[in-house]
Amino acid sequence: MKAKYLKLILPLIAATAFCGCGTPYNYSPYVGEQKNWITTPGSYVRVVDKATIYSAGQYPNRPYVIIGAVSTDNEENLAKAVHEKHADAALIYNQYSVRDGAVAVAAPGVYWAEPLRRTVITANLILYKP
Repeated sequence: MKAKYLKLILPLIAATAFCGCGTPYNYSPYVGEQKNWITTPGSYVRVVDKATIYSAGQYPNRPYVIIGAVSTDNEENLAKAVHEKHADAALIYNQYSVRDGAVAVAAPGVYWAEPLRRTVITANLILYKP
């Protein structure tokens, strides 16, 4: 009886482990004291998949509360986080590229390593105050 259930469950466990399931971003809810977050209007705003994304240093001109922080590798995943967490917009506060290994290239008498890089975007998800 147990072997029958193992035959059914084992493929499901393997599929879950190898499919890359889960969110393409890391989310942390904001637990600090909410302040009166009022800033001057930003000059550069992007809309990605109907989600408003403010660049670093650009802020909305209306009051808002921070609901959490997101770390991801591209703006499409940031837009996905805005939709899934029911936020009104995202405020990017840091975007940088980090080294993530290297690829070695070799030929007779020639050898070099080409660095691999990936982008990391960190942003706050916000809700506008009524």
